[in-house]
Amino acid sequence: MPQDCMRAFDREIHSFLSAQGIDPSIVRLDTPADRQFGERATNVAFLLKKERDQPPRQIAQDIAQGFDPQAYRLIQAVEPAGAGFINFRLNYDTFTPFVIEEVRASGSTYGGGVISEVERVVVEHTSVNPNKEWHIGHVRNAVLGDVVGRALRRAGHTVAVQNYIDDTGLQAAEAVLGLRDFPEPRREGEKYDHWLGRMYVKIAGEIASEPELRQRLEELGEPVQAGSTEPPDSARERVSITARLDNLTRLKQRILVVMHELETGQYHDVIVSLLDAQLQTAYRLGIYYDLVNWESHLVQSHVFDEAIEGIKQSPKVFQATEGRYAGALIIVTDESASSEDEPKAEVLIRSNGIPTYVGKDIAYHMWKFGLLPERLKYVEFHDQPDGTLLWSTSLEGENRSSRDPDRVINVIAVNQTLPQQAVNQALRVAGFDEAASHLLHLAYGLVSTREGKISGRKGTSVSADAVIDEAVRVAHERVREKRSADLTDEGMRQISEAVGVGAVRYFMVQYNPLRDIVFDVSDVVSYDGNTGLYVQYALVRMAAILRRAGTDHGVDGGEIEAANTALLQHEQEKRLIFQIAQYPDTVATAARTLAVNLIAEFAYDLATTFSQFYRDCGVLNAEPDLRAARLLLVRTVQSVLANVCELLGVPVIERL
Repeated sequence: MPQDCMRAFDREIHSFLSAQGIDPSIVRLDTPADRQFGERATNVAFLLKKERDQPPRQIAQDIAQGFDPQAYRLIQAVEPAGAGFINFRLNYDTFTPFVIEEVRASGSTYGGGVISEVERVVVEHTSVNPNKEWHIGHVRNAVLGDVVGRALRRAGHTVAVQNYIDDTGLQAAEAVLGLRDFPEPRREGEKYDHWLGRMYVKIAGEIASEPELRQRLEELGEPVQAGSTEPPDSARERVSITARLDNLTRLKQRILVVMHELETGQYHDVIVSLLDAQLQTAYRLGIYYDLVNWESHLVQSHVFDEAIEGIKQSPKVFQATEGRYAGALIIVTDESASSEDEPKAEVLIRSNGIPTYVGKDIAYHMWKFGLLPERLKYVEFHDQPDGTLLWSTSLEGENRSSRDPDRVINVIAVNQTLPQQAVNQALRVAGFDEAASHLLHLAYGLVSTREGKISGRKGTSVSADAVIDEAVRVAHERVREKRSADLTDEGMRQISEAVGVGAVRYFMVQYNPLRDIVFDVSDVVSYDGNTGLYVQYALVRMAAILRRAGTDHGVDGGEIEAANTALLQHEQEKRLIFQIAQYPDTVATAARTLAVNLIAEFAYDLATTFSQFYRDCGVLNAEPDLRAARLLLVRTVQSVLANVCELLGVPVIERL
């Protein structure tokens, strides 16, 4: 059974305070910023001031005097501090072997399994429109979602990772129309998603030109009357713009037809080919899924119709007969508007019969939470490179029984916050409060490059594949700086790929998710600063120390295993032990708050603390007994840092 070593320390503190007559419910333990004040502290003496009618400092002194070091295994000392704080110090003689053994026994599962209540969680991320290749912003979405899923699993929850494919939407229709009616030759070696994306950008760009064209036509004014003269350039421009607008009208009508055809399953092979190409990008980044959900399946199975019929039972949902919502099916979300105004509402189905984003999303989440009868089947989509099987929704296939999720987490950019809030609010108004309470939007800030913001529709985005290729190229240059003499060219290629992918993944998750970030590959792939390569290089150094211990000094595994940990008394050694003992709490906090940047912070801090230890504490040149103890510590830290990298999806490398 996994143990949290710091919680064991905390339990002893609570036991001691209870023995001093203190109600455990009022005790809050904090970790001092500086370990010179101990590893834990409490302000409970201030809370007892009125009850005991004494100054907090005196209360703290009285409590500390009641400590018997012989009665506790992990507490070394209890000390009053300041105006009435109480500091607790760890007994590293017992704590160090406790932590090392827990890391050894837990192995790759260290840090997890300490939660009190296991939940079934659905994490939906990526969900890129099937119209073109991923851009760099999609990478942040996918990496954040992937690390959230990994953290939840490590903590002990049951997780299903889903990828929603909007194969009936406008973007998919524009891409299909481009391929069908305006095809372009496929370039040699061009990925399918890049090829289709070029045609999508052409169609989307033409559609996006409409407002500017109408503005220009308005500036030109009405045609002149017969018998009057008009500059020929203006007349020709008016004719040209009018013709383009007529073409745009016909183009939008054709797109609408394609959208309806997509709803019936037409062109599914095109969308599958595009998704396969997008998944190649995901797999290169070490991102995998459990299920792909197709919007067309929800439409064809009538899940959407069933959901709409269900929410129509609410008096807040009705067909508007007048006003700006006339002809549309709406859900009233706020009736507080004045009598002259229409109430605030969300349109579920437009007057032309086409469902809105909010309408489709309400139905989709009713399905995800099990609020509708299961109308879909499931089929095997394909085997993923990590050996797991990717499933797909289907109209024909097998049933898959699973209980309804306790939580649904959607990873969606912060600029979609209002639509997400509208979906949540509409679920509540429709009578699904519990589902709304467990529907979480993990918002993340936008990604830009040094050149500025990106736009897939305008074709100004930086493709994810290009970003990864460039990161790997720069990684190759960095690796060459420290290349081992025995490293082959193929070894260099593999390491460069691992460093480049690790750099991209680490960068995408190291910041608070809400923060906008600017990607610059030269900053991201660096040995210096808070980067993935910095963390990977710490692991390379650990592996080199352990390798040289055997080759140069004849130290075997048995000698390391039998090392005397009581010799680890240096401050830097204690810092390492204390830090790796806090990893389970970091995992639990990240899983609870979804602040997975805490995991990256932990990786950087542990790598930095190890570097300071290596600077201040000789390992291979220490006397034999101390050398063995320090090698055991190095091996323990290596195990934990590799564990953290696995959680971040940063590849572990052992040499450069």
